[in-house]
Amino acid sequence: MRVFIYSLIPLLSLLLSGCAGSPTTRISPYSWDDPYRKAENYESKNPESVIVTEGDLERNYREVARIYTEGRPKDKQEAFSLMRSRLSSFRADAVIKVRKKKNKNYEGIVVLFD
Repeated sequence: MRVFIYSLIPLLSLLLSGCAGSPTTRISPYSWDDPYRKAENYESKNPESVIVTEGDLERNYREVARIYTEGRPKDKQEAFSLMRSRLSSFRADAVIKVRKKKNKNYEGIVVLFD
């Protein structure tokens, strides 16, 4: 019985360490038929041109999706950088109303300028 329990310890530690990974992002479009969902139609842009802010914008825009970080970025700057680099390939213009969630990940609203 002891041998069986001790043989499970390496397996459990491998499973637990496999859950930790590098931070990444996930995008959730508002509508299945939204053209934003077929993002391959858009040209990529420089990540630094994507606006990421905790506030709102004083300009006309259309909300198209939500973006979430996963893997707990170490700080707000890393989260913003992840969002910029991911959305630059989809021609998004900005991420607004970014907030930190209880699980230490971030979420924001992806917008396209009118």
